[in-house]
Formats: sequence, C-alpha cells, structure tokens
Amino acid sequence: MKLYTNNQGQWSGTQADARKRFKNDMRLVEVPVDKPNLLAFLNDNAVGSFEALGHKPEPNPDQLSPHATSWVSWALERLQHGQKKDAEEMLIKGLKLQKEMANG
Repeated sequence: MKLYTNNQGQWSGTQADARKRFKNDMRLVEVPVDKPNLLAFLNDNAVGSFEALGHKPEPNPDQLSPHATSWVSWALERLQHGQKKDAEEMLIKGLKLQKEMANG
C-alpha cells in the first residue's frame, strides 16, 4: 500500500490529497498491509500520535499515571488487610510518582 508523508507526522492516502496538503514537500512510502507489519510500521512511525504532529498531550491532574495507579491499588489492598503503615507508604510513593510525571 502506498501512503504519502511530509516527514512531519502528517500522512495522506492519495497523491492528489498529498499535493493539496503538502505541496512539493512529500515523500511516497510503501506501507506493509499484513496486520503485524502494519501495526509495527504505524507504531514505529508514530502515525496518528500527538507527538508526531508536534503536540504534547496536556497533563490531566485528575487522571493517575499507570505507575501511580499501581501504587494506589496496592495501598488499597494493604488497607483492606489492616496494614495501615504499609498502605500509607505506598500512597506516598504513588502520589510522589504522580507529581513527578505531572511536572515532566
């Protein structure tokens, strides 16, 4: 399958569309069509990602990072077993991780 890119994270499926969008700043790319190789290609080239388009996702303070979530889940389990001190330590680690991730 053929796709066209401007090498700045933007892609087009047709040459006509690529000419309109990218003018002369475009390159033809052969893209694999079998699922495993296509997924690898899309991931390797960050197709469709905000980072590929030069956008950094806005931090969402209401959403825990995966690392912080695991510490908070573990802390809840400790609380349910009556291990308050362990739970407190785990919550502190999870909140510290969340703060570090938010501050980048």
